[in-house]
Amino acid sequence: MPTSLRSFSAADYVVFSATLLVSAAIGVFYACKGGGQNSTKKFLMAGNDMKCLPLSLSVLATFFSASTLLGTPAEIYQYGTMYWICSFGAVLAPLTGALLFGPMFFKLKVVSVFQYLQLRFRSRAVRLFGAFIFLLRTSVGMGIVLFGPSTALSAVTEFPEWAVIVTVGVVCTFYTTIGGMKAVIWTDVFQTLVMLAGMCAVIIQGFLVDGGAAQVWQDNYDGRRVEFFNFSFDPRVRHTFWSLLIGIFFVWLPPYTVDQQMVQRFSSARSLTDAKIAILMNIPGMFLMISLCSLTGLALFAHYSRCDPLKLKVIANPNQLLPYYVMDILGGYHGLSGLFISSLFSGALSSVSSMLNSLAAVTWEDFLKPSFSEISDSRATRITKVLAVAYGCVGVGLAFLVKELGGTVLQASLTLNGATGAPLVGLFILGSCFTSANWQWSNLGSRVSLWLSIGAYTSPPLSFKLPTTTAGCNLTGNASQFTLAQTSDYANFSFPSTDQLVGIDNFYGLSYLWFSAIGVITCVGSGWLISLLSGATKSEDIDVSLQLQLFKQLRHTSSCCPTTS
Repeated sequence: MPTSLRSFSAADYVVFSATLLVSAAIGVFYACKGGGQNSTKKFLMAGNDMKCLPLSLSVLATFFSASTLLGTPAEIYQYGTMYWICSFGAVLAPLTGALLFGPMFFKLKVVSVFQYLQLRFRSRAVRLFGAFIFLLRTSVGMGIVLFGPSTALSAVTEFPEWAVIVTVGVVCTFYTTIGGMKAVIWTDVFQTLVMLAGMCAVIIQGFLVDGGAAQVWQDNYDGRRVEFFNFSFDPRVRHTFWSLLIGIFFVWLPPYTVDQQMVQRFSSARSLTDAKIAILMNIPGMFLMISLCSLTGLALFAHYSRCDPLKLKVIANPNQLLPYYVMDILGGYHGLSGLFISSLFSGALSSVSSMLNSLAAVTWEDFLKPSFSEISDSRATRITKVLAVAYGCVGVGLAFLVKELGGTVLQASLTLNGATGAPLVGLFILGSCFTSANWQWSNLGSRVSLWLSIGAYTSPPLSFKLPTTTAGCNLTGNASQFTLAQTSDYANFSFPSTDQLVGIDNFYGLSYLWFSAIGVITCVGSGWLISLLSGATKSEDIDVSLQLQLFKQLRHTSSCCPTTS
């Protein structure tokens, strides 16, 4: 039977506090080193001298936040192992970023990625449109990331959620503001190591407690969690092979190709080679992180397969499953529970610090700098620091609003990225791949994505949650005689039919993994088609530096081939 709430030991608090103090100390170090963060180049671009390894770990930590660490195990627990397949589709995104988009931005030496949109489409309006979408997406995303560890820590300690949100927000804003991009990158490196250590500790102990890997797998198989090859073509099914291969690629495409956080890191590298290697190293990194989180989900279900703490109402929501489980299996080992909670906070700190720096960069470069172009660089640096503090306060406020969202933090995060990141990717694809394209109708993709997202939350799609039971909570005697198939929860279970959806609910019932793909395709398709009909920019008017290298080569090849009569 699940245990009652356990409290942190003194050793747990020491480990947890040390994580926060080390992060803050790194910020202080870079605030003092080399004259401090006294220029926008240092504060926003880390002096353009970063090596590939810290950059790679920084990007990985930025995009694998506490939402992933909490949400993925809960996803496996509730919906099964299908989500694990996404690791194969997701790794295509950093490959695309490293080989196609990243080199183009590196050569342009832009501070804000949205400078590219003005250069390509010769319109300040499209630049501000892209920047606004980024500010909206990142601010709300910051609230989601801050909320994740707050609900986790409140589930296993006496800390209230509001205190956790404020603590993380303050610490993160502090070291980001005084230490700049270098502090962000090096704290990301430290926090990545903490995340890996915390997840490994949970997996090892979890497998040992529940009889080893073979028994954990068998428990998941008996609980109908093991499924990898659902080849259904129905887009309304939550997870299929196609949505996890193709749909997830489009979900991860914005962060690894045109996201301000990635572009800032790519451009802060000392060379293009370092930048490419940094992003390519994320391919095995992504696979490792997703696999560790998925294995944690397997161990989580094996432990509670006979007695679901959610059904017992011992915990309030799926986001608290993993921290509750950690206190259950690691509570007797002083310091290890603190290590795990530190890993969650590391995921939040790394993501939020990157967001703060990028939000300050975009606000200054795209909105304020054109009106204050005469001020000195040192004064501009002070303004960007004030902006970072302001956005830290905004993020804390939005974290309280995120509590009202339904579903897991993973789904909320992926849905937000899909709905708002898709139109940005579409704009950059239009500009960099098609010489005859304008942007005016490309925002149709953002409207469709946002419409689907709002509809999905107001009219929740069919539930594909797998069964759980409480029949084994008070089990005594020979536990091996107990089988899940004997319980009414499993015997009476069946998946809902998508035929139940009628009318507009067929669109609102689409899997959240398709939102991003629909947005990108709609954005590119509508923008390209309207460009053809309305008379677009001639190809010879486009600077070749604003085109992807692959498409420049293809266009050059086609122009060199003689036509046949």
